Amino acid sequence: MKIAILGEQNRATAWEKHLRKLSAITEVVITSSIPEKDSVDAAILLDNTDLKLNSLEQLIKLGIHSYLVSHLPLDEKALEKVHHSAQEADVRVQFSHWPSLAPASLWMKQKIKKPNLIQIKREVKFLSGAIDQTEIDHHWIDEVAWIIKSLGGNVHRIEAKPMVINQVRLGLNVTLRYEDSSVASIQFSALGGTNLHQRIISDENLAIDCDAIHQLVHLYRVNDFGNLKKETKKFDPKSTAEVSVLQFIKSIQLERDTLFNAYDALQTAKIVDKIHNQIRKM
Repeated sequence: MKIAILGEQNRATAWEKHLRKLSAITEVVITSSIPEKDSVDAAILLDNTDLKLNSLEQLIKLGIHSYLVSHLPLDEKALEKVHHSAQEADVRVQFSHWPSLAPASLWMKQKIKKPNLIQIKREVKFLSGAIDQTEIDHHWIDEVAWIIKSLGGNVHRIEAKPMVINQVRLGLNVTLRYEDSSVASIQFSALGGTNLHQRIISDENLAIDCDAIHQLVHLYRVNDFGNLKKETKKFDPKSTAEVSVLQFIKSIQLERDTLFNAYDALQTAKIVDKIHNQIRKM
């Protein structure tokens, strides 16, 4: 399989190292331009500019399986075009939504296919100075996407309350309620004394508590004797990018959906837009 990496040289070289470890990869080409049709089997697009979805759509129309490495895009119309184009071309598209691609998340998904309760607490260490609202919002938007990937986009009710200081949004409480009674909540603050990132999921049989920063998970279950038991697993946070590449290649080989595809991104963008609309009405 021949893979093209599109993007800045240093970043592309780092991704090339991940690809070289895979036996399915026969050739890697680093380039700054869109490859010609049939010249490569797949592409990794390292692009965080406003034009990233345009470039992604070009690759899809050329029939090139594509992995976009960027902040999660939120342009609904552009994502809808990407989603439909990928379906028509039968092309695999993956987005670098790291919370969904992390090894701990993949393990949690195996243990609990569909949780009925998700609780997320995220605090970002306070840093004085210039404020970038987009960068602040990126933290809670990532969590919304993680919930959508776990529970789907069919949200029945949204409750959102921001913490706003002089028109700057520095925190947010969000609750998403589903028609099947599943509930997900996010407590986010950009004023933390330290970085904290905890995700808890549960169903009728299991509960899993994940320290997302250190990729440390605790699984809880009640045994036949009524005793609460705990299982602990530790994953390597540094392996996420490498694992994501492997899963992308597998999705191409096995002709299956990627771990976070254009439909997932589109559903996330729709829910984030509804949250923003609710915030603006306050």
